[in-house]
Amino acid sequence: MVSEGLWPVPGEAPTTEDLSRCVHCGLCLSSCPTYLVTGLEVESPRGRIHFAKLIDEGRSKLTPAIARHWDLCLQCRACEAVCPSGVAYGRIQERARAQLSGTPAGRVQRRLRRLMLRNVIARPRVLAAAMAPARWYTGSRAQGMARRTGGLRLLGRLGAGERQLPGRTGRPFRPGEALAQPAEARERALLFSGCVMGELFGDVHRATGRVLARAGVALEAPAEQGCCGALHAHDGDLEFARKLARQNIAAFEGSDLPIVVNSAGCGAAMKEYGDLLSGDPRWAARARTFAARVKDPSEYLVEVGADSPGRLAARVAYQDACHLAHAQGIREQPRELLRGAAGCELVETPGADVCCGAAGIYSLVQPGMSAQLRSRKAEHFREARPDIVVTANPGCQMQYNAAVAEAGIDARVMHLMEVLDEAQAAAEQS
Repeated sequence: MVSEGLWPVPGEAPTTEDLSRCVHCGLCLSSCPTYLVTGLEVESPRGRIHFAKLIDEGRSKLTPAIARHWDLCLQCRACEAVCPSGVAYGRIQERARAQLSGTPAGRVQRRLRRLMLRNVIARPRVLAAAMAPARWYTGSRAQGMARRTGGLRLLGRLGAGERQLPGRTGRPFRPGEALAQPAEARERALLFSGCVMGELFGDVHRATGRVLARAGVALEAPAEQGCCGALHAHDGDLEFARKLARQNIAAFEGSDLPIVVNSAGCGAAMKEYGDLLSGDPRWAARARTFAARVKDPSEYLVEVGADSPGRLAARVAYQDACHLAHAQGIREQPRELLRGAAGCELVETPGADVCCGAAGIYSLVQPGMSAQLRSRKAEHFREARPDIVVTANPGCQMQYNAAVAEAGIDARVMHLMEVLDEAQAAAEQS
């Protein structure tokens, strides 16, 4: 039930039932990145829920100050993983963000953000054109010169963003592209390629195809798929997120094959399509069926009993992607796969499951808090000195590129599937 309260957009407001589940026990505090940095109750999950309750009960309007506290939330959902009451904080926060479009505060910035998310991120051809300069720049002489001269420091937020770019990008991956196939397939699955993932991290998809092929899985990427809608939902644009969800459900219908999603944020959003479309009688059941098919590749490899561990003589620091560990509950499978590689020294850094500060577009809209969280990671990397930093989400990969540079260490930042692919290829050559 949604209370009338003082919500600017009542139809998308957090429900009274969701808000009432929070008993303000405080167990979430030590897991919340923004509380760890600030020490402020208002920057904690229970503080933000308290503001929502005030509005729901008609005791407060949605003020600019409340909006700022909600905006500072990373939506990492670490609080959900430790909450004894089962508070659906991710859902609460998405619905709270949906209210901000109905307030005057920051309206211009929000409209610009929504314009970018709807008309660039969610449109493959526009996104491809927008990403073309970044693909040209990464690995170029211009990038090397910019980093050697130190001129990036003069560019402020733009220079900080440049440090997130990888040393190189491979070819973009387009849905419908052929992937490596096993000599004899014992399983079949479908690949979700995403938006930014396909444009800047196409080689991760190809590595995923090779790793699954060695496990006897024939993988293909349907041509009609599109953006998952996670960034839109996190920004409170729930109706557009529902539109994208319907498009993807339709694109993957026609079989009951598993849907492999190697971007943790995309996978978490797609596993929750059933909740997103629960109020749509035409799509609710279809969304639940779709969501049950979604698998992270580490989860799927362990399920099918993959036995191709490989060889990796390296010191490896695995960093949990928030939406893999907290939203999907997948923590041990990636570590199990890494431990299976001969010679791999898996080192656990403090706070490996604490948000790195990437959080979708968070590093762009909240650069100060993002930088503080990145610096915490950099300090841990400086102490652990890994050869490879491994994660399972594109935004995290980009943030860790900057963190490794800040730490001043010589370490590669790789997706889990790239590491497994490299380790398996090394074993095949030995």
